[in-house]
Amino acid sequence: MPAQIIESSSRPFNRVELDPITLDIIENAMLNARWEMDAVLFRTAMSPGIREQHDEFPMIANLEGKMVVGQFGSFIHGFKEAYDGTIEEGDMFLTTDPYACNGAVSHANDWLLLRPIFKDGRLIAYASMFGHMTDIGGKVPGSLPTDARQIFEEGIRVPPTKIYKDDQLQEDMLELILHNCRLPHWNRSDFNAIVAAIRTAEKRVIEMAERFGDDVYYSALEELLDRNKRAMGKLIHMTVPETKQYFEDFICDDGLGMGPYKIKCAMWREGDTVIFDFDGTDPQSIGSVNFYLNEEMFKMFAGVYMIMVFDPQIMARTSCTPATGAPTASGTSSTRSASAAFRASPSATGPMAIRCGRASPTCPTSSWRATSRCGSTCTKHWPTAEAPACTGAATRCAWATASWSRAKSRSTTTAGSPTLGA
Repeated sequence: MPAQIIESSSRPFNRVELDPITLDIIENAMLNARWEMDAVLFRTAMSPGIREQHDEFPMIANLEGKMVVGQFGSFIHGFKEAYDGTIEEGDMFLTTDPYACNGAVSHANDWLLLRPIFKDGRLIAYASMFGHMTDIGGKVPGSLPTDARQIFEEGIRVPPTKIYKDDQLQEDMLELILHNCRLPHWNRSDFNAIVAAIRTAEKRVIEMAERFGDDVYYSALEELLDRNKRAMGKLIHMTVPETKQYFEDFICDDGLGMGPYKIKCAMWREGDTVIFDFDGTDPQSIGSVNFYLNEEMFKMFAGVYMIMVFDPQIMARTSCTPATGAPTASGTSSTRSASAAFRASPSATGPMAIRCGRASPTCPTSSWRATSRCGSTCTKHWPTAEAPACTGAATRCAWATASWSRAKSRSTTTAGSPTLGA
């Protein structure tokens, strides 16, 4: 069941008229708070990936969870739908499991923290940030095994957990997590740095609400989201045709010697909505190249690209997309028919199609290569001793006969969630 928000005050916010000067001041104050989050993190984290490479993303959202400033899209709506618990003043949530936060983070190295911001007993905003931890355990240092077949090989996964309750750190929970990491002192420092950055955002949000008033602050965020929605609607109409545009590319190898894998996408516009159709994309690999696609983040990627190319003056916000992910609101982009390559389904098993590089019954085994679709024109049934290794899903393979060597199959996996790439 969806999360229950606990507020001591039930007084609703009222939307009021704003003058453009006040709106501009609040918008820039929000942007400054977002950049201040980065500055706090960079100065206090220990992991080079965060401190130097800046592998982290901040966000400040309105009370509905729609991103107003930030750079990784809003996951909060999906989080609230999936989290079976309460959201209360003084809480801070931690999760590292991509499958538990609808793909808001791409792999278990990313530690995502979320803070509901309350003022006078009412939820007024959210602040969130994630950072890439150098190591979280698993089979190899760095926790990014290229030959992994299950996510369990990558390290510890933390489901959505209240790491702070009533502003008190749950130290036993944090110690349990750090005990599974090779560099616990780094992870502790990075964790504290993210917490400090989020608390900085909370402080700035409350300062703005106290200076201008709760209703003015609430109305400013709504107006900023509405303004972006109108701008994106016009941008979509100007740049995206109604006729379908097609693109496809290939991942050459999945780290286990299998591939290529095709990624196919068609794009077109229906009214004010951009449709991205991934029908025709190959099934996922049993290796670690799969990416669990968060729909809200994907729509943010598309929106940011359009903004940067066509009108950099537009600020990227969740108003580029509806928080529900429904492809019906004006001025939005959406996904449709995402293939299994972007879903959290079990890894594929069974024989995979083998394509011959030469249309000849005498071609040597070395010229055969694994592929995710059957395009073989070779009529020779290889004897068991020479059979190429079986590497994937067999539903479309016309050559999955008894003469193929199942003993050499690389597709046998333990059922469970697929592993995720970096």
